[in-house]
Amino acid sequence: MGDTKAKSIYDFTVTNLNGNDVNLSVYKGTVCLILNFSTRDPTCEKVFSMLAPLYKKFHNETKQDLNILLFPSFQFGAKESTSDILSFFEKNNELLVGDVFAEIEVNGSKCIDLYKFLKQKKPGNCGGFINSNFTIFLTDRNGIPVERLGASVHPYLIEELIEQYCG
Repeated sequence: MGDTKAKSIYDFTVTNLNGNDVNLSVYKGTVCLILNFSTRDPTCEKVFSMLAPLYKKFHNETKQDLNILLFPSFQFGAKESTSDILSFFEKNNELLVGDVFAEIEVNGSKCIDLYKFLKQKKPGNCGGFINSNFTIFLTDRNGIPVERLGASVHPYLIEELIEQYCG
């Protein structure tokens, strides 16, 4: 599982919501939170509300220490279209806490290489599988996955970890 040649997330290119390729090296030097989500998940607004103050604190006009990479994945619920996702963030602009990418699969044969890499480096307690929306991977400033957190993690813990790696 995973691309053994990859050393960091910067070795990957992913597709954004507009269909354009984005090399993750654009995030070099920053701490990143990478998570899969579905706007139809009942906890979506709660999770994004929890992330919003962290994003404002660590990603603003004076510093850009944190980036949040949001990957829609419908392996845990109803499928959404790109327009559904855009509509959600238009209605809830304060919840747009990062860069949104194209729909992906986080498990199975169609899992993208980035997620294979993340799961290889931080397999968690499900044998490498992701078992729900809002699984969060934290990478350090070198793009190395250093933490894997579940959807129910407390915002204070995330803040402490971000501060530790932003240091």
